[in-house]
Amino acid sequence: MKKSHFYYVLIVIVLEVVLIGVKHYTKSKPMSLLGINFVIDPGHGGKDNGACYKEVLEDEINLNIARKVMNLGINDGAISSLTRTDDYDLSSENAKNHKSEDLKKRVDFINSSGAQFFVSIHMNCYPQNELVHGPMVYYEKNNEFSKLFAENMMSVLNEFSRTNKKVHSEDFYLFRNTEIPGILIECGFISNKNDRNNLSNDLYQQEFAKKIYEGIESTFISNKI
Repeated sequence: MKKSHFYYVLIVIVLEVVLIGVKHYTKSKPMSLLGINFVIDPGHGGKDNGACYKEVLEDEINLNIARKVMNLGINDGAISSLTRTDDYDLSSENAKNHKSEDLKKRVDFINSSGAQFFVSIHMNCYPQNELVHGPMVYYEKNNEFSKLFAENMMSVLNEFSRTNKKVHSEDFYLFRNTEIPGILIECGFISNKNDRNNLSNDLYQQEFAKKIYEGIESTFISNKI
């Protein structure tokens, strides 16, 4: 066989292998949220640690899980972003009320992001009863899409955590002042030993992030926002 013909055959084979790989990837993992824009809001940060229990800090776990959800979105072709990307709050150094300004800037970020929906990530704590455990999902009062989103998310998280929680409507500042639908997820109770150990574990955080993303997919695919 001539060298030129050999190289031609080799190139054809390589191209066929690449095409087969691309087709296999496309079939196995379609980009379900391609081009969709959403915001993940990791609650608290900086001096505001949120809930604390036995040296476990809520704001650190919030950010870890939020980053993982954002990366799942980016890898899926979505436009996903975070209201904070490190251990800080969004208030200015000389703010009269750091909590109030932090929340306002989160709202401003979400409203100016061009996003279609948001998910706020938090942790629960109930030291009065350390047996209480499992994720909870909150939606905006009187917002039907937010309720549907929360119910879909709760269904996925209940199956994952083997619980049977119901969604809850709330009038949170974040809900009242954002211009797009959203939900707030309390990922578990850091006052509960099993939840605390799980939520402090990177592998568990990754699995939990995948479930959050699954809840997002189940809502968006069946209900075009």
